[in-house]
Amino acid sequence: MNRSYSLKRHKEFRYTYRVGRSVGSHLFSLIWAKSRSDSVKVGFSVSKKVGNSVKRNRAKRRLRACITPMLDSLRKGTNLIFIARKEVLDVPFAEMQRQMHDVISRAGLWEKRE
Repeated sequence: MNRSYSLKRHKEFRYTYRVGRSVGSHLFSLIWAKSRSDSVKVGFSVSKKVGNSVKRNRAKRRLRACITPMLDSLRKGTNLIFIARKEVLDVPFAEMQRQMHDVISRAGLWEKRE
């Protein structure tokens, strides 16, 4: 995932948490909100309940790898935050991709094609 797609600032995270809507699965929750920018921004949150720093970083790497091929198909001007649950470390990558696709579909965040 290119760094330009990253949600970096604390202010952006706070805004998304405050005004965003959420949908979840047993692997992660997704919080999304409209943003002023014309691009998609994605952030990841993994708590210490998931594990030590090695496990948390692995979870973020796997989530980042799942979302990267989907970025061009997402609705522009949206902030997304994925909040990982402990189960994200134990499932196969294909299942994780399927869950992410389902969560994005339920949120209605796919770009409308004409």
